[in-house]
Amino acid sequence: MTPGALGGPFLALEASTLRPSVALLGPGGERWGQWMQAEGQRGTAPLAPALADLLAARRLPASGLAGVVVGLGPGSYTGTRAAIALARGLIFGSGAALAGVPSVAAAARAELAARPQIERVIVLVDARRGERYRADYARAPVGDALAPGVVELQPPRLVSAAEPDPPDDAAISVLREPIPCAYDVGAVGMERLLAGGDAPAAVRPLYLKRSHAEIVFDERVGPLGPSGLG
Repeated sequence: MTPGALGGPFLALEASTLRPSVALLGPGGERWGQWMQAEGQRGTAPLAPALADLLAARRLPASGLAGVVVGLGPGSYTGTRAAIALARGLIFGSGAALAGVPSVAAAARAELAARPQIERVIVLVDARRGERYRADYARAPVGDALAPGVVELQPPRLVSAAEPDPPDDAAISVLREPIPCAYDVGAVGMERLLAGGDAPAAVRPLYLKRSHAEIVFDERVGPLGPSGLG
């Protein structure tokens, strides 16, 4: 096997925002094809047929995959759950390795690639109800062959939306409401695949707070539940 390459191509899935995407990457991370949902469309139902089309275009069966990488959010609860379920189904059926990575890390990687003059990226995502998700990343050291391009300085966490935005400067980019793409999810997760991947049970959504629907439900029914009896 070529150093820094997998034993075969791999898929990447991302659905933490309103624009889900799926990508097929070569053994060394080469970009073989990507589908991204058009603006204005909703739902994750097209993910499965889109990845099937990517595999068919290369005449590649699912059993020919070396791995699957999936974005874990934080972001859309429903979309992230759907992408993880699809990724798990693929590896159970193909025997490929599985890796989960924060979707915000993929967004930071894309920003660092697009802006070589910056060294750090602060990612901010609306978490609703006066809160935001925040994660801090830095550029990976040059020459690290297995580096995914980003180093996590502070992991995704929940902060108050009233917290002042950090200032943009020559070395720091503040990335607000990004749309991570599956290619970058795959690039970040490739290192984890090379290390053997993650246990399927450990690949779970980054739920940093309860869903909006759960919070609204509790507000409507009160602390004792629907019956009023606890």
